[in-house]
Amino acid sequence: MNQKLEIIEHYFKLSDLASSDHQALNEIINLFSNDVVVEGANGVVADNTAKIASFFENFFKDNQELRHLCCISPNNDEYKTEWVVAGRKRNGKLFALHGFDQYQFSQQNKISFLKVEISK
Repeated sequence: MNQKLEIIEHYFKLSDLASSDHQALNEIINLFSNDVVVEGANGVVADNTAKIASFFENFFKDNQELRHLCCISPNNDEYKTEWVVAGRKRNGKLFALHGFDQYQFSQQNKISFLKVEISK
């Protein structure tokens, strides 16, 4: 398997743990390059390491429990991933979502761009 596919799969596995595992949260943040741009489905754009850390800390604080399934489609230098997630919010409310991520990678195989879209 190519390293970029492994990074995306690892990202989703860590996402299932990061709400209750600080090390998993730190590992997610370390998957991203220093000059990354993340466009969240909620409209938040994070474009540096501090904003990425804050983005994921807030996300995993709000989402107390997550379970993802994903299917990755490589296409040259861009990778698109279809995903579904079931989860529990901090207030106890359950939810399920379906969406797509788009990834680009730096030469060091760090995620340099991530756009998250939720299907309507």
